[in-house]
Amino acid sequence: MNKIVAAITIGILAIVAFVYFTMDFPFSLDRKDFEEEYTIQQKWDLPKRLEEISGMDFIDDERMAAIQDEEGIIFIYNLTSKKIEREIKFGKSGDYEGFAIVRNDAFVLRSDGVLFEVKDYLGKNPKVTEHKTFIKAKHNAEGLCADLKNNRLLLAVKDRDPLSNNTKGIYAFDLKSKKLLKTPAFAIDLKDPIFEEVKTKNKLTVMMPSEVKIHPKTGDVYITDARNPKLLILSPDGRSKKLYLLKREKFYQPEGIAFRKNGALFISNEGHSDPANILEVELQ
Repeated sequence: MNKIVAAITIGILAIVAFVYFTMDFPFSLDRKDFEEEYTIQQKWDLPKRLEEISGMDFIDDERMAAIQDEEGIIFIYNLTSKKIEREIKFGKSGDYEGFAIVRNDAFVLRSDGVLFEVKDYLGKNPKVTEHKTFIKAKHNAEGLCADLKNNRLLLAVKDRDPLSNNTKGIYAFDLKSKKLLKTPAFAIDLKDPIFEEVKTKNKLTVMMPSEVKIHPKTGDVYITDARNPKLLILSPDGRSKKLYLLKREKFYQPEGIAFRKNGALFISNEGHSDPANILEVELQ
């Protein structure tokens, strides 16, 4: 009997350890108190349909296209009217985590690394094509953005990088060949001194990318972490420039980034006790 009790106890402890280190839910890691180095300029509380907003991109200065991580639908949201103008179905229910617009087409990233190309997504009859990559569900792909200067998409891995235990890769999907390149375009060094204020027992949780976008003016690469809210900025050549720690009271779960053409930064947060929102953020 004692052996059975001991086995059950060990099993429970193993499950708790697994959940603590690997499950995708927000909690605060130990870190120092910090000053807010940003100002929230505007806030949009989102409709219930977008409670789990997970990716977005600007169509124009007034309208955004966005996805939420349970439905295969692109939502057109108007910042002025604060309403959903249109819904465009592209697939079945799934864990959709990244969104990017490339001219007249849209791309949606599922967490298992599959990319959905939605041709002429605002037209009457959008055509959907699926592109499989070497990224798998265990890697948990989350971020997606267009890098039109290099004719590619950038795809960020949240959990375990397929090639390294010491970095989190941001991989390039070539828009001509429609293939994901094996060598990362950027690699986030999990031992980088820039993370010295982030205290965690598991190095893989030092930075868990939830979105990636390129600043339209500087070319800098912006990466959010939704699990332990933060914003990392890389230079165009991949060097770490700045890490902004975000207060969870204002950034409950930062899942999306979008830039207006003038460089204004917008960050979306999934809902919790409060509605999901989009924040216009000015960094210091």
